[in-house]
This record gives sequence, structure tokens and C-alpha cells, in this order.
Amino acid sequence: MPSRQVLLPADDYLRLAGRLTALDHDIEPLLWAPDGVTLADGTSVVDGAGNAASGATYAPEAAWVSISLLFSGSFPAFVEAALAPGTLRWTQACLAGTDAPPFQQLLAGGVQLSRSDAPNDATAEHTMSLVLHTLHGWEGRIDRRRAGVWLQEPWREVRGSRWLVIGFGSIGHKLAALARPFGAVVVGARRSVADAADLEAADAMVTMEALADELPLADVVVLTCPLTDETRGLVDAKFLASVRDDAVLVNVARGSVIDADALLAWLDGDRPATAVLDVFDIEPLPADSPLWNHPKVVMTTHIGGAGSGMPSRNDDLFVSQLDSFLAGRTPRLLVEG
Repeated sequence: MPSRQVLLPADDYLRLAGRLTALDHDIEPLLWAPDGVTLADGTSVVDGAGNAASGATYAPEAAWVSISLLFSGSFPAFVEAALAPGTLRWTQACLAGTDAPPFQQLLAGGVQLSRSDAPNDATAEHTMSLVLHTLHGWEGRIDRRRAGVWLQEPWREVRGSRWLVIGFGSIGHKLAALARPFGAVVVGARRSVADAADLEAADAMVTMEALADELPLADVVVLTCPLTDETRGLVDAKFLASVRDDAVLVNVARGSVIDADALLAWLDGDRPATAVLDVFDIEPLPADSPLWNHPKVVMTTHIGGAGSGMPSRNDDLFVSQLDSFLAGRTPRLLVEG
């Protein structure tokens, strides 16, 4: 039986070479770089113009979009190279969201695509830290410290608060596991019917149709849903009209889940609400965006999943998923095309 060719970024190969060799499969790694594809011994397979070397076989079945590739600027070129021979069957992504055009190109090409749950632990931790930062009033505390102002001001506790987590998947489960020990009541909302794992992770579960009833009860509303046709613009003027005036609205999903104009109108109103934003409909956020200096906005720069453990979790996921694929098992976390 011929070797099974797997395309992955050359910069990531050395770190994983031993683990790939240890798998119970005859793997031939194809090392991709902007100037071409080589074998592990440096033999050229495809040049930078996409021409196959004489006598070389270029037929990758599987590919990996690593985090370093994603942010290198070469992601579209990698996808073009992966799709070129028409043999690619499955790709592992490094992020939970797969709405970027190259991922959609893979799906349109009939390739199975698995999203990643490696960033989810970090995203849940980041969300928890942002909510604590907001409820405890650290923005004002830091400003007063720098101004030399001594003020003993009370702050809101997590204990007794009610959290509505919209899109109660892996991130929602992990966030609930952090918030509930603090004494928060966590309500999960999802499109499909809750399963046993959901009911164990949350204090209660509701469907998306029940959001209008739940929003007025929530101290903290967290968006962790994927960006789909159903969730694009989910947080509009009608949605926000149901949110409590003193609520904390957190978006660690995708920027386009929120109608930006409706959000600004809501924040500019006479209410003490806060928007905690890690994602935006345009990224990087334009320099003239009013969100940069809005007094009711706490923001980070789409770093929710960028925890120190995320790269190693992605390595573990890729190796495990590749083993499943090559063994004929269905990989986890497949994206619906």
C-alpha cells in the first residue's frame, strides 16, 4: 500500500515529526512553504509556481492549517496548493470559527473540515477574566490609582449573578465550569435541544426562541455562538431592548453577531450597561471607531483563544484527528458544509 501523503506547514513539521512517525500508519509528510513543497529529506515535490517535480507524486489526502500558518499571511496560498491535485479529503483547522474565505473554499471543494476546540479553554478563561474585570470596576480603579485618588467603592460580586450563555457549545461548557463555582447561575441557550451534557454543565437550558424571556433576567450575557445565517446580526435593537440596563454583554463569538449601529445606540443611552468585546465586524478595528474610547466598552483585540497552552493543544488535536482519519474513523468536530 502506498504512503498516505499529509500536507502541513514546513515550520511546524520538526516539532511533530516524531509523533507522526509513531502513528500506526505509513505517512509521507509533505512540507509546504511559500516557495514550494518538499519531502522531509528536502526532495522537491512542487515548486513555488505549482509545478510538480519530475517523477514526484503529489497527492495529499489530509492537511493541517496550523496557527502559525493562519497568521503568516500564506493561508490562502496553502489552501490553493492543498486543493490543486484534487486528492484532498480532510483538513484540520486550528480555530473554532471556520468562516474565513479559505476555509469556505475547502468546504466548497468537497473537503471535510474539522474545526478546533483547542482555543476553547483559553477563550473561557479570558471571558471569565473580562467579566471579573468589569464587575469589579477595574477600569475605574486603575484610573484612580494613577491619579492618586483613594476611594473605597463597592463592587458587584459574581455570586448570585445570572449568566445567559448564547451558543452553549464547548466554550459555553468550559465557561460554566469556571463561573458556577463562583456562585453564578448559568443558563445555556442553543438552537438544538439540550442533551444530558448540557443539562449537567448548566443550571438550566433554553432554546433560542426563549431569549426574549431570559434576557431581562441576566446580569451577564455571553455570546459564544458560531457565525451563521441565523446568528448574523442576532444582537439587534430588538434584542438589546430586552437586555437589562445594568447588564454586561460579552462577545467572544464573531463581531458580526452584533449589529454595530444598534450596539452603539444602546451604549449611548442613559443606562449603566457595559459591552465587553473581543471580536469586531471589521478587524483590525478601524482607528476612527467610537468603540476604542467609549466609556461603556471594555475591549481586547481578538485574543480570546490566544492562551499559552493553545498551540500544544492544537498539536495534540491534529495528531489525534489525523490518526482517526487515516484509520478510517470519522474525525471529530466536522463542519457542516
